[in-house]
Amino acid sequence: MAQIDRYTGPWTARQAAHLMRRACFGATPEQLATVVDRGLEATIAQLFADRPLPTPPEDPETGLQWVDGGSGYNVQKPVVYYNAVTRGWWTRLMVEDQPSIREKLTLFWSNHFSTEAEIVSSALHTFSLLNQLRTYALGNFKDLTRIVTIEPAMLRYLNGNTNTVGTPNENYARELQELFTIGKGPVAGNGDYTTYTEDDVRAAARVLTGWRENRRSGTVTFVAAQHDSTDKQFSARYNNRVIKGSRDAGAGVRELDELLTMIFEQARTAEHIVERLYRWFVDSIIDDTVRTEVIEPLAAQLRSDNYVVGPTLERLLSSQWFFSDNIIGAQLGSPADFVIGLMRSTTTWTAPSDRQLRQRFYLGLYAQMSSLQMTLLEAPTVAGWEAYYQEPGYDHYWITTATLPLRNGLTDAILRPNRVNDRGQAILDSVAFVETLPQPSDSLQMIADLNAHFFAVPFSEAVTMRLAEEVLMDGGRYYEWTQVWDDYVADPSTANRARVKANLDRLFTYLFRMAEFQLV
Repeated sequence: MAQIDRYTGPWTARQAAHLMRRACFGATPEQLATVVDRGLEATIAQLFADRPLPTPPEDPETGLQWVDGGSGYNVQKPVVYYNAVTRGWWTRLMVEDQPSIREKLTLFWSNHFSTEAEIVSSALHTFSLLNQLRTYALGNFKDLTRIVTIEPAMLRYLNGNTNTVGTPNENYARELQELFTIGKGPVAGNGDYTTYTEDDVRAAARVLTGWRENRRSGTVTFVAAQHDSTDKQFSARYNNRVIKGSRDAGAGVRELDELLTMIFEQARTAEHIVERLYRWFVDSIIDDTVRTEVIEPLAAQLRSDNYVVGPTLERLLSSQWFFSDNIIGAQLGSPADFVIGLMRSTTTWTAPSDRQLRQRFYLGLYAQMSSLQMTLLEAPTVAGWEAYYQEPGYDHYWITTATLPLRNGLTDAILRPNRVNDRGQAILDSVAFVETLPQPSDSLQMIADLNAHFFAVPFSEAVTMRLAEEVLMDGGRYYEWTQVWDDYVADPSTANRARVKANLDRLFTYLFRMAEFQLV
């Protein structure tokens, strides 16, 4: 059976949780039960369903909408203030969104078309680019590339707004090919990267001359007088294509479209974007088998679909390969998988209702991701986060001697009352959470249920027994838990609840510090 054929194997909580972790950072026990009941087909349909765009962020101090730069935008407030509003708002979307692939895919595109908010230095432009990435998340990749090319944020970030006739700036022309579309192949000669050449970078830069951002209005225009009107000759890597130059008002759009058409006609462009999607959603390792049986057929589909991403990604995430044992639990979770996944997987917390406190709450979660080396809207380089491109470590770069203690500190903290939600309550009330499980009085079954919910890999019987006796019961026998729990159910007094909670907090603390907890 072909690896990208529709998955037809068992559909249990394990497969359901795998799909939800990879597609939308995880799910609550109730959501997972629904996914199991509905099955793969209905769940995929929900994850990929077209949905209205979310309401834009409001200024938490005033309640006014500001992203259009209108009356709600206070020019006296610094850029970092509004960027923080966007980050808190986006974090909230990732946590609270109903099961959908859109926010995780938006995060993918923000890494693919990477910019740095500090360099862009405009909260309006940064939000505008993010909004485009979300709008076109499942849509036409070629159209999205065209839009991103002349978005003010990208013009600022890669100096497209200083690219002019006579002194072309090659920054965007280079990254357009090396990172965003066709990708760099093995070096085949001096300035020859198999898929394109240095001459092609120079020619593309000349094609892109003349685009300018009006710093006062924020609009982008094409200034014909600043455009290189000569013909642009490309190399044999692009079949010696010539883009005819001109200096009329429509030259900028026309030549940009010709440039993108030339690039997207190359089979390697589709393969490159499928590889990027694969490394984000599936696994970092692309060997000959994966290339032949997964990447190449999906790239062929992407091309036949005129570069509309949704159907190709849907096929990948519902394939035999995606649900194979060697893929489930094969990734080290990113900071977003870790932080957002924790919040989406627990059910015992509520965000503050006050607008400003709610912003502070979600900005605190963003800060946790940032401390773990994933800063939203501020990737470290134009190549994005190294976990998705840097050989040989790839996702292993997320775990370091600096970040692992921080991860452990976060999971320890969510079990204790703290000020993160401004109510002096724990994010995860271990007793309340366990009460939602089918058989909380059975220690072995309870641990098996926690394993299925929070972990991508199953525990052995020996590990389950060890957790029950050495951790939960602190050296007692596994069956003694039943009496402890039943006493609490019969008399939920403060003393009995405290006893149950002490045991459960010890178990959860240990579970969340296990190496297997880092896998998704």
